[in-house]
Amino acid sequence: MDRMVLEAEKRSRLTRGELNRLRREGKVPAVIYGRGKETQSLLVDGRMLRQVLAMGGGNVLIDLQIGDGTRPQVETVMLKEIQRHLFHQDRLLHVDFIRISMEDEIEVNVPLNFTGEAAGVAEGGILQILMREVNIKCLPGNIPEMIEVDISPLQIGEGISAGTLVLPEGVTLLTGPEEILVQVLAPQAEEEEEKPPEAAEEAEEAAPAEEEKAELPEGEEDGE
Repeated sequence: MDRMVLEAEKRSRLTRGELNRLRREGKVPAVIYGRGKETQSLLVDGRMLRQVLAMGGGNVLIDLQIGDGTRPQVETVMLKEIQRHLFHQDRLLHVDFIRISMEDEIEVNVPLNFTGEAAGVAEGGILQILMREVNIKCLPGNIPEMIEVDISPLQIGEGISAGTLVLPEGVTLLTGPEEILVQVLAPQAEEEEEKPPEAAEEAEEAAPAEEEKAELPEGEEDGE
């Protein structure tokens, strides 16, 4: 996976009003933590951050250049959490970066890319996608952007489990191998509006008994 560069600047503790003003100016408040080092409060450019996300996705590796001048502090990080505006998802409110080592394996979720058209769908089956990502473990440099899943051979009643995925070298699957990712269901039969014959017969047998009970004199019960 390619590494991207993102500039950041240190920030002091600010009030909510000051943070909102910075957001209106296009800045995104951020923090960086992990690997036994102290947590730092930062500011990043919102436009540049959106470009990084668009080009690299959620698992992008970032060389975060903190500070200005000729010798900025450089930290290799990944995105841990992104807070977005409730109604405007492209408006980033806050981001958490986590420090990583290129020599230590990490756990990440990787999206699945379903390709082809299931053979069973052409016969009237219904395609059901149950999982859109899987959990893996690998070195940061080996993180795949996505994992391909060819659904073309799927017939009605068949599915693909996580354990059958073809993973790149150096990538270990953490999602349970028995987990079903996608399947083709049989077409649903239309429900009959009329009662089944068995139900109709039971209703007819019960009717005379109810009529007889209704004809008993007041105060008497059947069998007394």
